[in-house]
Amino acid sequence: MKKRREAAARKNLILRICVFAFVVYAAFILVEKQAEITASRQMLETMQHSVEMQRLKNKELARQLENDMDEETIERIARDKLDYVYPDEIVFFDISGS
Repeated sequence: MKKRREAAARKNLILRICVFAFVVYAAFILVEKQAEITASRQMLETMQHSVEMQRLKNKELARQLENDMDEETIERIARDKLDYVYPDEIVFFDISGS
């Protein structure tokens, strides 16, 4: 009888140790996963902010394409930066230095 009680007590102790180990393991895994979720959320917020900034840049570029590139702007750029002139146009340059 005594041996049976000791064997039952050992089984009970082993079972308690196993349950305790499982609870500790599960708690560790939960904490680790929570840290991963937090990091993923921060990365998502950063990416969403980056996407929103790029959308704003794209809207600004589209607005510039629609509004700023009219005939007058194109002509001004061609004359000032590229030194273009009309075929029948005569251009005089002041070289006197005054």
